[in-house]
Amino acid sequence: PLLRTSGSNKTETLLVEQYRPPVGRDTIEFPAGLIDKDEDPETAAMRELREETGFIGSKCTILSGPSVSRVLCMSPGLCDETVNCVVVEVDMDNPANQGTPKTELDEGEFCVVKKVELKKGLKRALDNGQTMPFAGLYMFAMGLEVGLRMREK
Repeated sequence: PLLRTSGSNKTETLLVEQYRPPVGRDTIEFPAGLIDKDEDPETAAMRELREETGFIGSKCTILSGPSVSRVLCMSPGLCDETVNCVVVEVDMDNPANQGTPKTELDEGEFCVVKKVELKKGLKRALDNGQTMPFAGLYMFAMGLEVGLRMREK
């Protein structure tokens, strides 16, 4: 998710920390989840954002092209799991997104929501924590850092 506030050039994102039994520890990830039957990826992304963080998305977008990625494989050497990536914009001027929005977690689900500035804090938040970063999130942070460094040169 991209958090936008009018009058500000700062862009933040939301991360969730949650315990993942398969790895036996807390992970840090972008909000995500399964696509329900008869649901498209955009609708699922907006729903998962609301459930896991309490924030209300305003629209789904990718900077250029369609609002949803093509189907991507996760670990093709081990399983057939696939995902779609969706960028959800969150209007921080919306009163529902101010303060600490109320999550709608499933029974037994527990998430800690973290707001992180993209340019200055994303990779640092992943490198300095005790939680295991989700690979896709870490690769996103590395790509952002490389892009910013190339822009400076």
